[in-house]
Amino acid sequence: MTTPGFTDRFLRHQDSLARTDVVTSGSAPLLKADATFYIRPGLADSSCYSFEARNIAGRYLRHADFRVRLNPSENTDLYRRDATFCAQPGSTPGSVRLASINELGTNMRHYNAEVWVASNGGAQVFDNPVSYAADVSWAVAAPWTP
Repeated sequence: MTTPGFTDRFLRHQDSLARTDVVTSGSAPLLKADATFYIRPGLADSSCYSFEARNIAGRYLRHADFRVRLNPSENTDLYRRDATFCAQPGSTPGSVRLASINELGTNMRHYNAEVWVASNGGAQVFDNPVSYAADVSWAVAAPWTP
């Protein structure tokens, strides 16, 4: 997934944390694998989405203390809600906002290459309203690895 203005930066996981990094055809195989996810029906709501790491089966992006991270699947309601995001219209044509199902008013956002669930103008530094609409808009891209 990419965001407007950062079409060479992709959502990926590194050391169990979600972030964005530049990925190209010449990137290392591990970087490409870390930037590839299966889009699954939402674990807490099948009309929404969950993101399973393609290179680490059974690990999903979820938020904890607002930071988006990759964790093994847990059989708890909290985990399933933390790992479920509902698609809403993004700020540019063809993009989507990924709204957290259990942190109302927050969306998956990249901020200084890190990925958080953030609200527009909230109390945390990653809630900064500058470029919020663009930073929470994502576009699905072709997978880097099979």
